[in-house]
Amino acid sequence: MNAEILCFGSEILHGDIVNSNAQYISKKMAEIGINVYYHSVVGDNHNRMEEAFRLAFERVDIVICTGGLGPTQDDITKEILAKYHQVKMVYDEDSYSHVKQIYQRLKKDMPESNIRQAYFPEGSIVLHNAFGTANGCLLEKNGKTAVLLPGPPKEVMPMFEELVIPYLMKYSDGVIVGRKYIVTGLGESTTEAMILDLIENQTNPTIATFAGNGRVVVRVTAKAKSKSEAEGLIIPVEIELLKRLEGYIYRSETIDVGEHAAKMLLNHKLTIAVAESCTGGLVSAKLINFPGISSSFLQGFITYSNQSKVDTLGV
Repeated sequence: MNAEILCFGSEILHGDIVNSNAQYISKKMAEIGINVYYHSVVGDNHNRMEEAFRLAFERVDIVICTGGLGPTQDDITKEILAKYHQVKMVYDEDSYSHVKQIYQRLKKDMPESNIRQAYFPEGSIVLHNAFGTANGCLLEKNGKTAVLLPGPPKEVMPMFEELVIPYLMKYSDGVIVGRKYIVTGLGESTTEAMILDLIENQTNPTIATFAGNGRVVVRVTAKAKSKSEAEGLIIPVEIELLKRLEGYIYRSETIDVGEHAAKMLLNHKLTIAVAESCTGGLVSAKLINFPGISSSFLQGFITYSNQSKVDTLGV
């Protein structure tokens, strides 16, 4: 089964907020073996939202939507879905009670507009939101599945974890397992050249490289019927990567760069002193988190101004 993540909200398009929902949902979908083929972001515009639904349902089986479930006039995601499937909006008493109880706990009067949050496309399964007023819903129609969730990540995550994943598991034909390896001391092009034949010849697992934050990440991804089977596919590739990139690579799930550096210092009985400027102590902080590093880490300086560099470091 293939999926698209469709996020509604002009605030995302304008760059006011980061679309963390898409990242989170993609990771969770991969864990249950459902391929996410597209990410789309659409502003709060009726025609563009309608077109986004049409395009998504043409190219994937499952559409996961976030945003547009609030009480205001531009919160129209449910209405757009109902129009697409040519079904009416129906009232859900439990959702109305849910919203009303939240306002009662806050000792506030519920605005009349909030009654909109109690209406859903006919045939929907309502998804309870324990952290906000906007319940979500799930609708299967014409062989397609739509999942509508609110926009705030603190609401999306528990709803997706507890309600959506168990439902979508019936569509899963396996699991996808990914491992990341960090390469330091080599550029992305050099790293890729050293493992290019592996990248070009592998289909399952797949291997990809990308650079960021002064390091190269090698990601190995396998798909199988079970987690253990997928991990078994990764192991021979991991062995080959560690062999070819020896001295430059380590598993990101098992150790971070500070711990790796600290272990190397201790194992080789080396000492280190650190002078930092723009990093403001971050290098020192990475090292001193490791137990026993006091025998290697001698001292650290943060010298930001030019004069302090001259006075303290003699540079």
